[in-house]
Amino acid sequence: MASDDRPIVDTFTNTDWLNAVRNEAGYDYQSRIPEATQANIQDVIQNLWNNRPQLNQFVDVLVNRIGLVMFREWSWSNPLAPLKRGTLEFGETIEEIMVGLIDADEYDSDRDELEREIYGAKTPEVQVNYHSVNRRNRYKLTIKEPLLKQAFISDQGLSTFVSQLLGAAQKSDQRDEFLAMANLFKEMDQAAGDGGIYNAQIADIGDVTSDGADSRYALRRMREFGHLLQFPSRLYNVAGMPQAVNPDDLIIFTTPEADAAMDVEALAGAFNIDKVQLGNRKFVLPKEHYGIPGFQAVVTTKEFFVVADQRIDTTSQYNPAALFTNYWLHHWQVISASRFAPMVMFNSERPSTVIAATKYEVTGISPFVITDDEGKTVTATGANSTVDRGEMYNVKVEAITTPVGGPNVSVRYSIDDKSSIFTRISNNGVLYVAPDEENTSLTIRATAVHDGEDTQQTATTVRTVGGDRIRVWPKPEVFPETPPAGSGA
Repeated sequence: MASDDRPIVDTFTNTDWLNAVRNEAGYDYQSRIPEATQANIQDVIQNLWNNRPQLNQFVDVLVNRIGLVMFREWSWSNPLAPLKRGTLEFGETIEEIMVGLIDADEYDSDRDELEREIYGAKTPEVQVNYHSVNRRNRYKLTIKEPLLKQAFISDQGLSTFVSQLLGAAQKSDQRDEFLAMANLFKEMDQAAGDGGIYNAQIADIGDVTSDGADSRYALRRMREFGHLLQFPSRLYNVAGMPQAVNPDDLIIFTTPEADAAMDVEALAGAFNIDKVQLGNRKFVLPKEHYGIPGFQAVVTTKEFFVVADQRIDTTSQYNPAALFTNYWLHHWQVISASRFAPMVMFNSERPSTVIAATKYEVTGISPFVITDDEGKTVTATGANSTVDRGEMYNVKVEAITTPVGGPNVSVRYSIDDKSSIFTRISNNGVLYVAPDEENTSLTIRATAVHDGEDTQQTATTVRTVGGDRIRVWPKPEVFPETPPAGSGA
């Protein structure tokens, strides 16, 4: 609200209002109701009362096209309104989609990528939230003809009449919107489940007995999390999605008591003020509107609010028996909060959130899967158990963790027995059997570690080596395969 704008409305005379309505009304009204001046204003008013259609049109324009528009701009307005998302033009639902990160695969130029890799699907983590219209309020106001007549008696009577009547509807609407938006912090805290949203405990810096050290510590923690929120993390949003924040988008919400303490106790003593300030925007709301005991502040972004207007208009009905007109101001909107928005609360009564890291132990290694360049499995025994000299194979195993799904599922590969320096297996599981490999079998080993070499798990498998052997130096020579390949392992 701009306090120096309000007198503009208060200084409007009845002549100003009559002419403002005339300019907004249609041709029929303008042809029957002349422009008002100080000399003819009484005739204009009398002409209005003698023409019921024009009087009804006068009241409609006064309320719908002038009064409410002015008071939306000049009366008390919701301080959180700048965080709204505009107007919901179509439908009544806002769809919010969050796509997670994608796990990387190691590239190896020696590994053959088969059909599963080329044509198979790998869907990233996706979450979707829907926010529907959940506020449909209406505000009824009645304009009685006797009161309207009285408003024409004094020179500025219409200004007083409009201010009291229409201002009440606008203020009521804006206050209800503000209360609903402020209550979203409490609703999100409850939706977060046990422990609420991520919290960092600080002292009650709004308490008059709190000293500057408490305020400086609080500001220090806020700046700390302001930096942490810039990096992808699942910790700071209710949905548990990897989310990061542009530092320019950070917003702090706090109480008057906490804000005053930080300004006076912490910022006033800072040599470099810009080094201790947080974010570009700050909203200070009375603590009772947050609805969370011990609340001091919360750091988040404007994306926390999912608030959009769907419908703002008025309807009317004239009552000829009672000689008054009823107006209803309708305000329909979505008022919700995003589960994806990172946020950290600073609370004096709630302990700091403790993230218990799950310890995953490696308890075993999965069976070996070895395939050739055509995708055929090389079994441990039987007719298809041979790896041929001069060929490459894909070796695949994973560590088994307890609990299942641990991050330490990778393994390292090695070959226990080989004669050629060219026979090798890469960290990516690409096995190459050199043409000069003399051994008739290879022992492939997989090792997984979760907490030092003393906790490692190993597994081995043996494959028969087949194919012709080639000696390159000192005299090139081919040794035909004997016995025949596929005789067993």
